[in-house]
Amino acid sequence: MPTIVVTGRDAHVTSRNKSHTEEKIAKLERYFDGIVKIEAVLGHAGDSAEVELIISVRRAKPIVCHSEAKDLYAAIDKVVDKAETQLTKFKERRKAHKGERGRTDGGGPVSAVEDEPLETYDEVIDKRDFS
Repeated sequence: MPTIVVTGRDAHVTSRNKSHTEEKIAKLERYFDGIVKIEAVLGHAGDSAEVELIISVRRAKPIVCHSEAKDLYAAIDKVVDKAETQLTKFKERRKAHKGERGRTDGGGPVSAVEDEPLETYDEVIDKRDFS
């Protein structure tokens, strides 16, 4: 379970807002299990509410999501949706990158025609007539 920290920017965070935010953010753990810490910064800019999530992930740069809406609860929902998308993409990228290291296709160069192996240097030299 990642550590969840909810703070306010320029405003006081009520216990109701804090519990709602923690409840929504706790669901992010199912999208990626390498989350260490999630910081939520709640604030207001004029008539709208702003929410920023900073998701600390093991051995990677933090993932930052930002959302703005007229209602604080709507902003929280938007930022959680954005975080779900970013975490899913992050996990897919990490999985694809990890899969490249464990290739089992031989690893040598392959020609574009019917996946035939390319000729080696020695085979090309043997075919050439240098007289």
